Amino acid sequence: MHALASSVALMVALAAAPTPTPFPLGTLEPFAAPGSTAPPLPNIGRVRSATPACAAMRDLIIPSFAAARRSDVTFEQTRKRLPDYAELVSDPLHRADIYRESALARIDGDATKLMEEAQTISKALGDPRFRNTGDADVVAEKRALEELYEAVASRAYTLNEFVMRQRVAIAKNGIDTSTSAFGGNSRIPQMQATAQPLPALTAPPGMPVLLGNNLSDKQVMNQWSGDMSNVVRYYENQSAKTFLPIAQRCRG
Repeated sequence: MHALASSVALMVALAAAPTPTPFPLGTLEPFAAPGSTAPPLPNIGRVRSATPACAAMRDLIIPSFAAARRSDVTFEQTRKRLPDYAELVSDPLHRADIYRESALARIDGDATKLMEEAQTISKALGDPRFRNTGDADVVAEKRALEELYEAVASRAYTLNEFVMRQRVAIAKNGIDTSTSAFGGNSRIPQMQATAQPLPALTAPPGMPVLLGNNLSDKQVMNQWSGDMSNVVRYYENQSAKTFLPIAQRCRG
């Protein structure tokens, strides 16, 4: 609930901020192209130092940062799906049929993946090595990872909330399944779609406002998803500034 409540504050604070530039040091590339196989942090699987900070870096930070980057790749696909979904919602022919339901199911699958990656980071934060430590580097690692988790989890929960609200909207409208996915007409009694409701002029905090206009709704979706991406990228960049120097020392 805390991540969900914070999503609005994060998005409001950073929505107007310019897209951050990649952090240029070393091999740290938090904003590499989606699907890039380049390691986001130096590989320190073999370290000379056995300090608590290096152990945390190897076992907790690097896997968590990788989870954040995987969630970025997933969300890039989501960003392509959202305008297409908005087009279906604004189309009277598809706003209450299986095509809309199918499109929403794909977005729902993305939200599930995002939440799983956030959970990976959450588990790392719960590791005993982050508890009651007096090591300054470990404290810094934990603080930076907490901020990154907040951003990644907020994006996941915000998208999940959108899916849930859309499912409610579909349930209110009814789904016309008279055309079966297997061909022909279904013999099951149908839920008839009601007349198209008036578009809402406002939306719950953190949710996009869809007015039923194809072009404007696509733009709204692009802006909404872009803002969420910028929030996560900002905190990836900020955490990288903490993680990279520690990782480089661990390689020494």
